[in-house]
Amino acid sequence: MFNRPESSFLRILPLYIVIFIGFVGYSLTITILTPLILEKGEALLNSLPFTGDPTIILGIVLAIYPVGQFFGAPIMGALSDRFGRKPILLISLCITTICFGGLGYAIHIQNLSLFIVISLIMGLAEANIATAQSAVADVTTEENRTRMFAYINLSASGAFIIGPLLGGVLADPHLVPWFNNSTPYWAVFILLIMTVIFTFTAFKETRPKEKRTEVSYSQAFTNLLGIFKPGKLRIIYLVNFLIYLAIFGFFRAFPMYLVEHYGMDVTELAKYIAWNAVPVVIGSLWLTGYLSKLHTPRTIAIYSTLLFGLFNLFVILPQSEFMLYFTLFLPGLALAVALPVSASMISLAAGEDAQGRALGNNLSIEVGAEVLSGLAAGFLAAYFIKLPMFAICAVAILAAAILFFSNGGKLKSS
Repeated sequence: MFNRPESSFLRILPLYIVIFIGFVGYSLTITILTPLILEKGEALLNSLPFTGDPTIILGIVLAIYPVGQFFGAPIMGALSDRFGRKPILLISLCITTICFGGLGYAIHIQNLSLFIVISLIMGLAEANIATAQSAVADVTTEENRTRMFAYINLSASGAFIIGPLLGGVLADPHLVPWFNNSTPYWAVFILLIMTVIFTFTAFKETRPKEKRTEVSYSQAFTNLLGIFKPGKLRIIYLVNFLIYLAIFGFFRAFPMYLVEHYGMDVTELAKYIAWNAVPVVIGSLWLTGYLSKLHTPRTIAIYSTLLFGLFNLFVILPQSEFMLYFTLFLPGLALAVALPVSASMISLAAGEDAQGRALGNNLSIEVGAEVLSGLAAGFLAAYFIKLPMFAICAVAILAAAILFFSNGGKLKSS
C-alpha cells in the first residue's frame, strides 16, 4: 500500500519538515561566520589556540561539523536498520537541539574554540539525511524514488532560502537593539524543540520489525569500509564523492568570493545565498522529477554534473552585483538535479536490507567531501580568491567523465 506515490509522500512528509528545520539552522553558519571571520573576526580568532589566515581558519571551522557527520553517519544508518528510523531520528534531534543552544552561547561569548567543539558533537549525532533517505527507500518504488529523494533536496534548499534571510534579519541590531549574531541560533534552538515534539507525534515508523537486521556495534563502526569493496557500488561511491566535493566546494567558495570581492556584510551575503537556493528549489520541485521520467539516474547525473562544473565559472566573470542573480541561478539549477540522482544511484544499487548502511556510507562520503571542500576552498582562496571556482569546475568534469566511461556505474535500471 505504501508504494503508491501519494501514499509514500504523505507517510514521510514529517521527515521533509524535520530536514527543513535542520537546514535552516545549518545555513546560518555559512551566512553568519563567513563575514564575521573574514571582515571583523578579531575577537573570535583570538579565542583559538592557534593563528592563521582568516580564510583558512574559516575553511577549518566549516569543516568541523561534517567531520563529525563523516564518522557518525554510517553508525546512525546501520542503527536505524536495526532499531528503526524513528528512535534514531529522535535521539539525533534531541542532541542537535542542545547543541544549537550551545552554538548560540559560543557566538555570544565570542569563543570560536567552543563553537568548534559543539559543531563536532552535533555532527557525530546527525542522522536526519541518512534516516530520511532510508525512510524514502522503505516506502517507495524504483520508479518514484529519484523524485522522492529530490523532495529531500527541496526541503534543504527551501531552508537555504529562509535560513540566510532569517539570519540576516535576526543578526541586525538596527532592527531590534538586542539582536546580534547569536540571536539566529537561539531562534533555531526554539524551533528544534518544537520539531522534536512534532516528530515524536507525527512521524510513523517506516521500517517494520520483521525487516530490521541485526547489527553489531563493531560492525556499525566499520561499515564505512564497505565503500572500498569491489562491486557496482564502489564506482558510484567514487563518482558521488567527486560530485559532492564540487557542490559543497561551490557552497563554501562563492560566499568567500562575494565577501572578499564585493565586501558584503551578513545581511547582503544572506540575500545572495538565499537567492542561490531558489533554482535549487525549482530543480527539486519540478525539473528532477521531469527528467527522471525521461532518462536514467546515471544519464541525468552525467549531464547535470558537467553543466554544474561549467556554470559555476560564471560567478567569477567580471560583472556587477546585479548580474549575480543570473550567474548564481544556473549552477543552482544544475546541482539541484545532480544531488538527488547521486543518492538514487546508490539506493537502486543496494539491496533492500542494506538501504540504511548504503545510504549512511553515502552520507559519510558526502560529508567527507564537505570536509575536504571546506579545507580546500579556504587554502585555495587564501592563495587566489577565484582559484576554488576553477578547481570545482575540474572536479565536476572529472566526475561526469568517470561515470560516462565506466560500465561499473551502470545500474540495472539503466
